[in-house]
Amino acid sequence: MTTAVLIFTFSPVQSFIAEARRAADLFVGSTILSELAKAAAQAIGVNNLVYPASLNSDVPNVIVARVPAGNARSVATQAEQALRSRWNRIAESARSKLAHWGFADDAFNSIWKRQTDHLWEVYWAAAEETAGYAEAYERARAALDAAKRSRFFDRCDEPGIKDTLSGQREALHPAGQASYSAVRGFWQRIAQYPRVGPSRLRPEGRERLDAIGATKRFCDLADEQQFPSVSTVAALDFIERAKAKALAQLHAYRDAVEKLLGSYSYRSRQDTDWPFDGDLLFEEGLTKDRLEESYGLTNPDAQALADARTALKALHKAADGRPSAYYALLVLDGDGMGKRIGECLKKSDPPAAHRQLSQSLVDFAGRTQGIFQDAPGCLIYNGGDDVLAFLPLGWALEKAEALARAFTAVAAGAPVAGTISAGIAFSHHQHPLDAALRAARAAESAAKRVNGKAAVCITALKRSGEQVTAATRWDDLAALKSLVAGMQGGDLASRFVTDAVLTLEAIPAGQPAMLKAELRRQARRHGAEAWVKSGQADQLADQLADWADRLPDRIDDLRRWLGIARFMVRESQEEAA
Repeated sequence: MTTAVLIFTFSPVQSFIAEARRAADLFVGSTILSELAKAAAQAIGVNNLVYPASLNSDVPNVIVARVPAGNARSVATQAEQALRSRWNRIAESARSKLAHWGFADDAFNSIWKRQTDHLWEVYWAAAEETAGYAEAYERARAALDAAKRSRFFDRCDEPGIKDTLSGQREALHPAGQASYSAVRGFWQRIAQYPRVGPSRLRPEGRERLDAIGATKRFCDLADEQQFPSVSTVAALDFIERAKAKALAQLHAYRDAVEKLLGSYSYRSRQDTDWPFDGDLLFEEGLTKDRLEESYGLTNPDAQALADARTALKALHKAADGRPSAYYALLVLDGDGMGKRIGECLKKSDPPAAHRQLSQSLVDFAGRTQGIFQDAPGCLIYNGGDDVLAFLPLGWALEKAEALARAFTAVAAGAPVAGTISAGIAFSHHQHPLDAALRAARAAESAAKRVNGKAAVCITALKRSGEQVTAATRWDDLAALKSLVAGMQGGDLASRFVTDAVLTLEAIPAGQPAMLKAELRRQARRHGAEAWVKSGQADQLADQLADWADRLPDRIDDLRRWLGIARFMVRESQEEAA
């Protein structure tokens, strides 16, 4: 029997991930997608897989395999059945909890079934290897693209009050409770249930979920790992600093929080020194409104609240500053993967070359795990050439560069070399998560437009509403790091950025000598005396001028990068009051 190339995929992916209000939503959504892809791949047969090369990391939603041509349809059908069966088990694990807690009646179950039954669109195409693997792959790819454009799926009407996660589907509710106030009251009761609480659902009916959102919040996969909130991620480097410099004050504040919250407290971290959510490390976390919204504590004891605020101020002072209110959302994606696959198909043994390329991505996933060993809970998705992660602001560049180096290293051993690009969004920990994710993906798209790629684009989402975006190649980040290090180390006043941004606007395009002279003047003016005399001010100015010459918009791009550098320095650590 001849062999056929089978390409199997499913959707929606991006919208499923993007429907997230919490970091845990993003993590569980990504985990669900990987579990569905893994179930399909296992049904196809691990030994038949070309891509992915193994199922040891997160599994991408596109699967390429070689199967007996006569069995291609049955194999694809089995893969779809396995995917839908796995989804039904995941969703049912959530629905059964809500039913056991007394919140699911026939009307509730009817909405649940409608929404879970009509979510996934499965596409596949197979082509017999009559003229070899390469030709069959191209035919299968073209057939799959045509099938996806056809968009065969059942229409599904969604009446009534919409959920707060997607805003598109009907919020779950029992019979006779379809009005806005009734739906809100229903979800208020769920939030008050002891096994739910504010750690999973905002109180007072402020969150109303459909079956998809409820699956993310209550399925068994959500119980297997506690993913840190973005507030916790933003504060991770502060927590490490507090352990090193102010352990006694950290413990004192921990005990004050325990006394304040009492039965309303919950532990979100496996850390005896600081087991609580990171939002309590910020002063605004100790307001009455926030305590009620996040913990359900409506009437905090006045003295316990005052003691906690005093202990927090002492912690900030002892730890040499407050935690940063910003975190980084990092999105990485391999450059030109379609082109790399096309080059593999031109090799003397196309299927072997394609498998070797797939194996290099497995190796990259392994290295990614190692890079995040000291950042537990920050890695959201790690499969194929895709990485999605949260990071403290101060760790973002280091981790992103390490990932880019790891990808280039494993790609060098593949049949076709390759690079990776990234988008990074710096977002306030109270900024809507879905907006931060959109900004990170837009930044990734901007990085992909850099000539030659192997680029990174950073977007700073300032609390004021201002947004600053700039892109450059990985090789040129050294200049940004030197500038940030100079300001953080006290060698260069941050006023350098303010004045340089203003004066550089007057420099005509195509005047590199004038640009370098002005940067030197400003660096000498705002630099520490010893630093200037050592020649480091001129070195930094020259480095920045040379960088500007390689940027697409030169001076305008450099001005944007100067603003991002100042933002990173100012927001990476706030001074204690």
